[in-house]
Amino acid sequence: MLAAAVKTPCEVIVTYNLKDFPEQALKPFGIEAKHPDKFLIDLYHIDGEIVIHELHEQGAALNQPRTINQVLSSLEICRCTQFAQLIREKLAL
Repeated sequence: MLAAAVKTPCEVIVTYNLKDFPEQALKPFGIEAKHPDKFLIDLYHIDGEIVIHELHEQGAALNQPRTINQVLSSLEICRCTQFAQLIREKLAL
């Protein structure tokens, strides 16, 4: 994964496996490793309106549509609990 990130103009590796991507190994390449939860929170702070729109789109895109609350519950299962909590607070769910 690091080789691919170095070869392309990549700034962030999104991974649950942060221990295999220490900062000192990534820094010379200008790359940062982020947990998916942190990455999604950062995206929200860049443009929360688009993130919330995409969450609604994800729920609507399935054969059996899901509410945004159900989409957030799925993200919690994927260990993105802080992001899900942030969105619930912002939408007063």
